[in-house]
Amino acid sequence: MFQRIISFIVSLAFGFSVGSTPPQRCEARFNGTFLQSWLCLWWSDEDWQEEIRYMKEAGIEYLILQDVASFSGGSAEVNYPSGLECFAGCEPVCDVVDAALRNCQNSGLKVFVGLADYADWWVWGGIRPAYQTVCETMAQMMTELYDNYHEAYRDTFYGWYFTPEFNNVLTHQVSWSRIIRGFNTVIDRANELDPSLPMLVSPYFTEYLSVPSVLATYPMWKTFFQKAHLRDGDIFAPQDAVGAQWTPLDRLEDVWKMYAAAVKTCPGKVALWANCENMTVARKALPFMPPATLEQTNQTATLDRFVRQMEIASHYAENIITFSYNHFYSPHTVHQTYHDTYLDYLQNGRLETEPPAAPGDLTVSDGVLTWSASTDNIGIAYYIVYQNGKAVARVEADEDLQINVKSGKTYTVVALDGAGNRSESATVTA
Repeated sequence: MFQRIISFIVSLAFGFSVGSTPPQRCEARFNGTFLQSWLCLWWSDEDWQEEIRYMKEAGIEYLILQDVASFSGGSAEVNYPSGLECFAGCEPVCDVVDAALRNCQNSGLKVFVGLADYADWWVWGGIRPAYQTVCETMAQMMTELYDNYHEAYRDTFYGWYFTPEFNNVLTHQVSWSRIIRGFNTVIDRANELDPSLPMLVSPYFTEYLSVPSVLATYPMWKTFFQKAHLRDGDIFAPQDAVGAQWTPLDRLEDVWKMYAAAVKTCPGKVALWANCENMTVARKALPFMPPATLEQTNQTATLDRFVRQMEIASHYAENIITFSYNHFYSPHTVHQTYHDTYLDYLQNGRLETEPPAAPGDLTVSDGVLTWSASTDNIGIAYYIVYQNGKAVARVEADEDLQINVKSGKTYTVVALDGAGNRSESATVTA
């Protein structure tokens, strides 16, 4: 309630309405995905081609290779052959940049090449000198990456991704001018190398760990759009932060109104995209934050929630991308059900609503509860097991359908499909 009051006050002060929803600007579907380097370091060309086939089926046009280097605790890691001094002694597992560009070049996919991440960023923002040092390193990386790859993959090397994720946590608020200065170091290099390659940034908004979040965030972004050296065609693609638990779904539209109003203050023609999160992240409860549940275990979110996120974003953004098809919907990584359910959604323009059949053959033997797989018109995503009415386990459809149980307790199992439809329950007493 407090945040809604603040949001209303801010809307009066800064001129964006918390009332009506504007007309839809794009379809509620994504056409781009983030891929973190660690996931694809060991992929063969055959693996890449299989993944690209799945991405093309899902309508993906943009691949954002999220990070090709990182810094943590005084150590560095790089995932392409680099001659920079900061990476001396680092032996990349593979050349992930070449692998991505080479395999995507005949597919029509456009690749944004991400830069470097570092551990201190999440706590300190721009407060410590390390941020500016990393930004200077990223600028050097851009020269190296452009010189080594752009000419060979001119039609595929589409743009850059600024890897550190801006946010409105207090340490970022108080170091905002330094954060912008470091960003300008990077985007200025992009402009020197090739003004035609857009820079994509993907910040996030948190209702927590900021003072007070909505009131402070709009002026932050207004300052960013006035002082950052953004160019026509650069892309501002906020994460909706629903999957990461930083933004409650019922507050998401107000956050999008804030972003849409802030982008309008930019003197240049910066595109507003949406980065909708299709996962659910485990997190210990913080003050004023919902407690963790079985739905918050770094798992794939069913499409009912994800489609709602895209529907909200589609009224404010020109385009939708996601973190991440590759990590949470691709059959290469998770159960085929999520991919098939999304394809069904694309084909029919709506999510299917047929619930799965109830799990069968619940049996307890030697302290182990087992059951037979449910059936569904598209496929089962996972099962939830309840002990005396309390959820105690999530079992993925492609795992062994069993858990250890305690005697004298009553256990109930429910199946969910990729669209979030729930079956009737089945119950047994151990």
